[in-house]
Amino acid sequence: MTTSALRATLLAAILLAGGAHAAEEPAPVVTVRTAPLARQAVSVTVGGYGTLTPDSDALVNVSFQRAGQVARVLVRPGQPVAKGTPLVDLATDPTAAAGYAKARSALTFATGELERARALRDQHLATNSQVAAAEQAERDARSALEAEQRLGTDHTTETLTAPFDGYVDSIPVALGDRIQPGAPVVRLGQGAGVRVVAGVDPAEVATVKVGQPVAVTPLVGASTTLTGTVAGIAGMLNPTTRWVDVTVILQAGGGALPGTPARIAITTDRHDGYVVPRQAVLTDEDGTYLFQLSGAKARRVGIETGVEGPAGTEVSGDKLDPTLPVIVLGNYGLEDGAAVKVEAAR
Repeated sequence: MTTSALRATLLAAILLAGGAHAAEEPAPVVTVRTAPLARQAVSVTVGGYGTLTPDSDALVNVSFQRAGQVARVLVRPGQPVAKGTPLVDLATDPTAAAGYAKARSALTFATGELERARALRDQHLATNSQVAAAEQAERDARSALEAEQRLGTDHTTETLTAPFDGYVDSIPVALGDRIQPGAPVVRLGQGAGVRVVAGVDPAEVATVKVGQPVAVTPLVGASTTLTGTVAGIAGMLNPTTRWVDVTVILQAGGGALPGTPARIAITTDRHDGYVVPRQAVLTDEDGTYLFQLSGAKARRVGIETGVEGPAGTEVSGDKLDPTLPVIVLGNYGLEDGAAVKVEAAR
């Protein structure tokens, strides 16, 4: 054998040996992390933004029951007040004071007339009917004076106090104003009387119905999520925001003050579905898919996605196997049937 032929034979042997060695190398094994394919409750929500406002049904006008002049205003709009907090001082109107003085004089006169009639009767100079008439006149005069006292006309000033815990919504009077009996002096809002008027995307408002539950999250102050119910849906776009106004009545004020901006989430549907972490869902030119762990191999499964929520993404598909875990990490670059091993628990 010539030298060149020998070299060619050796080279061929080396190439064949290298190819056989390469064929015998095992395929690489990818380390992955998995999670069970869990079925859980899924909530479909519609979001929006708005402002907490007083509920008109929870606003109460408080007033004096007599005429007078506003002497002092002791609170300001927006101020929280406790039951019994002084609100406004009223100076008695001169006419009202004169009415009290007249009623007091009338009682004094009626009492004197009753004593005189009884004395005359004792001297047989007056009849029982005359005494009875005097007694009736005295009772009438006493009732009139008591009525004036209930109105407060026996005091030079009177202080209006809060009848319940709440906040001052508005004060329709000013220092020095003369007011009539029953005229609104302060408008108070009850602590729990709060609602939200929020704008909702017109494309989503069709699924919103009266009575649906709502989670309300104030964006200023307390971050506690409040609960409420859809109470009304506007039949037109808000000309300013170009969204549809939805009114939500809160079940409790929760300490949130009117004027606070808030985010709402209206639950329009609840159902059960498979939910996986977001990173488990992949997309390529063939569509959306995920990998499930079957034995020691990755199994590609085509899926459709649904609701996105805090717990992850809702998925569905005819090929999903609820008994197989879902690969949530290490899935990028995997191929169907690739060898994998599950990362050891830490």
